[in-house]
Amino acid sequence: MNSKDRGLAPFRGKSMDRFPMWYGADVKTTQNVMKCLGAKTEKEALYDILGIDFMTIRPAYKGKPFKTFPDGTSENEWGIQRGGYYWGQALNHPMSEVNSFAEVDAYRYPDPDDWEVKISAKQLAKTEGYCLIGGTWAPFFHDSLELVGMEEFMLMMYIDPALADRIIGRCFDFYHEVNERTFKANPGVIDLYFMGNDFGSQKGLLVSPEMWRKFYGQRLRKIADLAHSAGAYTALHSCGDIHEIIPDLINAGIDAINPVQVFAANMDPVKLEKEYGADIIFFGGIDENVILRTALPEEVRLETRRIIDILGRRGRYIVAPSHDYLLPEIPAQNIIAMYDEAKKYGTGKL
Repeated sequence: MNSKDRGLAPFRGKSMDRFPMWYGADVKTTQNVMKCLGAKTEKEALYDILGIDFMTIRPAYKGKPFKTFPDGTSENEWGIQRGGYYWGQALNHPMSEVNSFAEVDAYRYPDPDDWEVKISAKQLAKTEGYCLIGGTWAPFFHDSLELVGMEEFMLMMYIDPALADRIIGRCFDFYHEVNERTFKANPGVIDLYFMGNDFGSQKGLLVSPEMWRKFYGQRLRKIADLAHSAGAYTALHSCGDIHEIIPDLINAGIDAINPVQVFAANMDPVKLEKEYGADIIFFGGIDENVILRTALPEEVRLETRRIIDILGRRGRYIVAPSHDYLLPEIPAQNIIAMYDEAKKYGTGKL
């Protein structure tokens, strides 16, 4: 069984030789893993040794260089200045004063023409035999918050819901257009559309379930329908406690949820699997905050087996940590222990 077949098996309800595995990390983290394994290349470390089954090719920015500032920060495609550790934080909110549809529509939004959506033959050759993730990350929830400011935007959702919906819609429409172009330019190529919007905190949703349904549910359905029409499965990354909207995600056509932060409130893996394991794939669940960051490798192996036993009970599981972007603070030996144990332990046979 190759990685492509293995990666698709949980979605297709097929038996597999082991559970598929996904990896996402900072460049420095990957370098640490390579050094620990004695590997000369990223491919050797992640794919030949660890056995990762998914590869990702996102649309690439090809527009004009972004504006930079003397302090080393720069604007992104949304006109937001960002700075700080790794992805950083929004340092300005360029739509904080908007009061009308006209002002919303007049803003300079990203141009889909600035993204290269065609996957080249050379890129495609490198992914042969692997499960290919494609399309945009599409964080339209976060972009709307950062354009206006988190507190101000959440107040707007109550005080002027039509204006808030207009902003969300403009953010969403950009990503939908880029994804539509991506699927059209690469027919039958993308296996999994994996997007990210962190709707949860560690203690609950950032907005009420009712507000989530009003502003976000139908848009997720629209983008899931787009992916499905192109023959791709769907996965949503959403950190924290999202238990209240899991039925909505299932109804919207989301096939898998990530990262499954099992130590967040109401995210007990036993309960989640019992209630939703027949209807959605669990993608993640191996704790990054404490286990991967501070435990010994043997403890990491024990937790990996525990999560596989719980979330993989029906064979509907993808091995991954409870964070989509492992930072260099995570010991390389713990990352290796997680994937090595999963490769040895999880058969995934139904």
